[in-house]
Amino acid sequence: MDKNPCADYKHKMSYKNVTVYYASGTGNSYRAASWLTDVFDAENTRTHLVPVDKAVPAQQQQQTGSQQLVGLYHPAHGLMPPWSMIHFLLFRLQRGKGAHGAVVATRGGIPLGNIIIPGGGGLALYFPLLILLIKGYRIRGAMGLDMPCNLLNVHWGITPENTERMFERAKRHHDRFSAALLANGPAFRTANLLWELLWCVPFAFYPLLPFIYLTISRVFMAKLMFADATCTHCGACARHCPRDAIKMVGSPKTQTPFWTWRCEACMRCMGYCRHKSIQAAQLWGVAVWWGLSFLSAVILQHLYVNSGVASSQWVAPHTTYLSWALAFFGLLPAYYLFYGLQKIPPLRWLFTYTTLTRLYRRRYHAPDTRVKDVANGQM
Repeated sequence: MDKNPCADYKHKMSYKNVTVYYASGTGNSYRAASWLTDVFDAENTRTHLVPVDKAVPAQQQQQTGSQQLVGLYHPAHGLMPPWSMIHFLLFRLQRGKGAHGAVVATRGGIPLGNIIIPGGGGLALYFPLLILLIKGYRIRGAMGLDMPCNLLNVHWGITPENTERMFERAKRHHDRFSAALLANGPAFRTANLLWELLWCVPFAFYPLLPFIYLTISRVFMAKLMFADATCTHCGACARHCPRDAIKMVGSPKTQTPFWTWRCEACMRCMGYCRHKSIQAAQLWGVAVWWGLSFLSAVILQHLYVNSGVASSQWVAPHTTYLSWALAFFGLLPAYYLFYGLQKIPPLRWLFTYTTLTRLYRRRYHAPDTRVKDVANGQM
């Protein structure tokens, strides 16, 4: 049995219940959250490790005040928490009534030689802290934690050697965080918090930036996903999707996955598909986006200028935003078209062999982490 990393820490621990809620696609945030519950398990503290899509706070937060610690673990999606965590924080997390709270935002670090370029969390760290404070929690810890970058529809998976090195480094940093929480906090590192604060600066100039990214990731990135000809129709991607965003369409022997609007681009389906059958059609996405943007611009030009509805002085500054809005609403029929075209063998072959993800020899999920563990937690 592994030694508790905090066993030699002189602590005064009074928590009777530790509940950690997490949102995780490829397992990074799940693994970090499990490090915390492992430490408190070794102290015989009652712990819950709960995915947010299965959380029932009234059952899992059984103590009040300083006897209850609530942890939030999630990845940074465009410098914000994912939609599922935002919804949980705003509408489902019960009031703290003096309970302690801690937040860890996992961010995509990139190895470069012997160094690791840190990722950025920004509001992925500070937004949950603000909500906890508003709901009556006492903040006892917060940190941004570098884990292997896993945006699999953009880049190939990090090598196993670099993944192991990054996990060892993250574990060391998290052990210090756990030890401080075990001593009732505070668990803060000034440099870490200042780094995350620096990533909040762009919001002062572009306040809609995080929400634009979250919207694009949900309704655009998801509409590039498809299963190529190697798909075995097993349905594992749909069963393990944390947002129930994948539907298997067709007869049992030929059913194929269909990504709905609920998808948050968490990459669990790509990371855990045993046959590497799930791809992202980047070229189709570029063609659709710019095609719809151009069409929208033409419509706006006719509507606002030629018809005299509004002056060109008003239209010019807003053309980009309005055309993007119209393009946004055009994504749904475009995806239905894309899904239908995949049923034509020559076109499915074309989509399969023009996607960059097919060239990525490595997919990624957290090492030694089973998809069913990420999906179910420890409740």
